[in-house]
Amino acid sequence: MKKKGGYAFNKDSIKALENKSTSNGVEVIKGIKVTGFKRGSNSKAVTGVETDRGTIECEQVVVGAGPWARDFWNMLELPKTAHIKGKDGKMHETDMWKYWMLQEGVIGVEADFLKMNNGEQPPVIHVDSTAPLYSDKTKKLITDKIWGIYYKPDIDGLGVQGGTSPYVVDKHFDQVNVDPYGIESPEYQTTEAFNDMWCSALAHCQKRFEGKSDLYRKGPSGGLGCMTPDSFPIFDRFLENVYMIADSNHGYKMIGVGELVAKEILGTESDLLKPFRFNRYEKGELHPTSNSPFPWS
Repeated sequence: MKKKGGYAFNKDSIKALENKSTSNGVEVIKGIKVTGFKRGSNSKAVTGVETDRGTIECEQVVVGAGPWARDFWNMLELPKTAHIKGKDGKMHETDMWKYWMLQEGVIGVEADFLKMNNGEQPPVIHVDSTAPLYSDKTKKLITDKIWGIYYKPDIDGLGVQGGTSPYVVDKHFDQVNVDPYGIESPEYQTTEAFNDMWCSALAHCQKRFEGKSDLYRKGPSGGLGCMTPDSFPIFDRFLENVYMIADSNHGYKMIGVGELVAKEILGTESDLLKPFRFNRYEKGELHPTSNSPFPWS
């Protein structure tokens, strides 16, 4: 069963559903919408995942849904606020989730535009800066506040791809329309201001980008990120048999924790994942606050 990255696994009932593939003992079923969770008699465990094609009985549920973490969280009836113990020793209440608009785009330079002196492609370049940023087109000041960008060769060979620091969506998390997502969203798309800022920041960082702003590939781009109260991931078990990976939208970058999560589900606690439990908020065991304009830095 899958809904935008959320999975539930069981042994038998999943075989009754259509549109599935099997590989190494794992069955992936596409095109099915999760509508809720079936609880056991004591309501402390999930016994089935309710979908638009029926209920899938299960022993364990793993949720790793990126921007849809809010939806599964609500289906599981988990708290909409987090109680955080501050440095003053007092408890402070805040919304459980916050949506950020992730702004990304592509500038249509040659495919080898960023090659290094040794002929190899570079890694992802990430820059945070307090230097004043001026428009590559108009030379006017864009910002004198801290700003940040990242960029790398586009995976499809379209040039250089990257983005700027996201901005907070000024709505309660339950009022944010995640679907339709990405380029199909009528509400959350990058703007001309982003185009100018990102291309100008590229020119600021590397002179080879000066005068290249007109090569920006205009079109739908961007997406939403669903962040925790401190913008760090949550790896924890809820309702006895639901393991939640609230990954702050790092996507494939989170693949490395898969083995650690699997071991935890099988009973071996990970020292690396332990600092990312949900109860860190009420314990006041928070991670350091970043000065970066990126919430996940």
